[in-house]
Amino acid sequence: LLDRTLEIAATDYDLTKKFDFRSIAAVRKYDPDVPTVFCSPTDLEQVVYNLLANAAQAMAGAASPDRPPRLILRLRREDDFAVMEIEDNGPGMEEHVRRRVFEPLFSTKGPGEGTGLGLSLVYFIVVNTYGGSISVESEKGAGARFIIKLPLNRVEPGGARQA
Repeated sequence: LLDRTLEIAATDYDLTKKFDFRSIAAVRKYDPDVPTVFCSPTDLEQVVYNLLANAAQAMAGAASPDRPPRLILRLRREDDFAVMEIEDNGPGMEEHVRRRVFEPLFSTKGPGEGTGLGLSLVYFIVVNTYGGSISVESEKGAGARFIIKLPLNRVEPGGARQA
């Protein structure tokens, strides 16, 4: 699912967004022993895509020849949870921004550049739909890392597919 969403993101090229996702290096660190998470793959693709797009936009303003844009995607098991991490080497966030990133309508982007709904949607899907958790670690100038924990023992009513 992470690789498929990366492929989708790589087709997202728009000069008005001021970034080309294909210019971002992606490092994959996947633990092969992570069991299946029962969920809607479309939901998780939406979560991952939003995080990738935000990272790409943040890095577009911070890239330099000595610090090319880079993502690190991690997948591992931690107790009864599958843990996904999406880390970038962008400009990072100040504390007051980091604390509010999941609030609906909160945005650091200018008018017409963002709705402030992307990360609140991510939060809703992870926490309310799947009973997981999401957090962010970031400091100004040091990139950002989003950490998603999804329960492994949850079975979706109605036969949701596995991702």
